[in-house]
Amino acid sequence: MKDEIIKVSLKEKSYKVFIRNKILNDCGLYLEPLNLSKKILLVSQNKVPKSYRDQTEKSLKKSGYKVFKIILQSGETYKNKESLLKIIKSAVKNKFERNDSFLALGGGVISDLTGFAASIYYRGVNFICLPTTLLGMVDASIGGKTSINIKEGKNLLGTFYQPRVILIDPYCIKTLPEKELLTGMGEVIKYALLERTARKIFSGQSFFNYLRKNKNNILKKSLTEILKIITHSAKIKAKIVSKDEKESNLRAILNLGHTFAHGIEQAYNYKKYTHGEAVSIGMCLASKLAYNHGFIKKHLADLVIELIDSYKLPTETENEKTESIIKSMLLDKKVKDGKLRFILPYQNIGTVKIISTIPITEVKALLES
Repeated sequence: MKDEIIKVSLKEKSYKVFIRNKILNDCGLYLEPLNLSKKILLVSQNKVPKSYRDQTEKSLKKSGYKVFKIILQSGETYKNKESLLKIIKSAVKNKFERNDSFLALGGGVISDLTGFAASIYYRGVNFICLPTTLLGMVDASIGGKTSINIKEGKNLLGTFYQPRVILIDPYCIKTLPEKELLTGMGEVIKYALLERTARKIFSGQSFFNYLRKNKNNILKKSLTEILKIITHSAKIKAKIVSKDEKESNLRAILNLGHTFAHGIEQAYNYKKYTHGEAVSIGMCLASKLAYNHGFIKKHLADLVIELIDSYKLPTETENEKTESIIKSMLLDKKVKDGKLRFILPYQNIGTVKIISTIPITEVKALLES
């Protein structure tokens, strides 16, 4: 199978995303052109299949790399300073130097953590990303956002730090639990709401309609469909990041649904909803806000909610946590001049608008409705 190659164009920080089934078996070959030194700290999670870690380590060693491993607990609650320090201390213990590398093998939590550790250890060592979840493949690994959570809020500590290369193996989706597949679909649907261009790979239809019509095959993890949605989502993310690396303008649209989502995750202690589930609720709320303000017609808001529901994702939350959700939302990085900033669907599926004029009272009423 030929590689799908996507370039993230950021001048001297540019890098490539390679997508191919079973690329883990050859990952060492993709690092050789980067002229890295030969020590790699492989950071992974306990729920990542051992076979993936073994394949990765075997390929790295075959290409001459000396591999050190650290396995962390899975889950958003472990994206914290304790896990960060475990990575740093492992690097110190094994005498990692500036041209050595940290490699993330796992989901979005592990890429955020490992990227952050790489950005601050020796003021920056090489970062390599091998995402094994749908969420990691289409979103977390691309764009250089790194972070940890603290009790005051999600992703409040972090850096922009680009990887040297990203290797995506769609075959990993075959072993992904359904809940993890669905949490990734939350972000995939977000991309369908950000771009409406008809593509040849979708037989001239929009990405949104493709997701509607091919739901059954996607949920059955058809590799043909999975490869298409990963590649297209990654291209959208790469295109936006290439134009706006540090979210000064255009990149903000990637936060569609996230203003609500981060508040929801925090309010429920990262236990009730996964990130993709919270984003799904956030997109439904954003669609309702857009309708309330006359930005979209009701049938478009309904279409968004119906698509999210058809992928077995939640469309609303209980209202007993309203105050906690709002408190967390106000601590979010997207707050500007004390005002919440929302990304809302606008006019058509595939177009959005950034709004900072919605009062807290309206947000509260929406959450309680």
